Amino acid sequence: MSFGGDFYALSDKQLRDLLDGEVNYWEFLDNQMDEKPRECFSKGEHIWFEISQMLEPEYACGMENTNAIPEMSGYSFSDDVKAIVDELIPLSEEELRERHGGANIEQDFELLYQIIKELIEFYQRAAKNNDAVLFRLT
Repeated sequence: MSFGGDFYALSDKQLRDLLDGEVNYWEFLDNQMDEKPRECFSKGEHIWFEISQMLEPEYACGMENTNAIPEMSGYSFSDDVKAIVDELIPLSEEELRERHGGANIEQDFELLYQIIKELIEFYQRAAKNNDAVLFRLT
């Protein structure tokens, strides 16, 4: 059973190496190696499901899915991250509020909205740095 989920900004090469099993995902994501992800966004770790529901049309939790990085992970290479940012930026509070109500999410909207705004900022930094994004259930 998953209890949370974190987002990681990393290079396309690092993501390929993780997917191919050439790098130990646990050591890499836990910063136990010299080479590390550029950034980890974990503020929404315990509301990842709600975030995934609200941002599903934009593929915020990954364009592709894999079990190669257990338990389950979604990922997007850098070109896709830029496309995702282009979809995330125009989202209005009203649109997200409608999605929140339409999905019957019990979590308070204001908390979700604040975390989503911060996740969008994370995605913007990743796009600016030409990074891929990995979303990993923990």
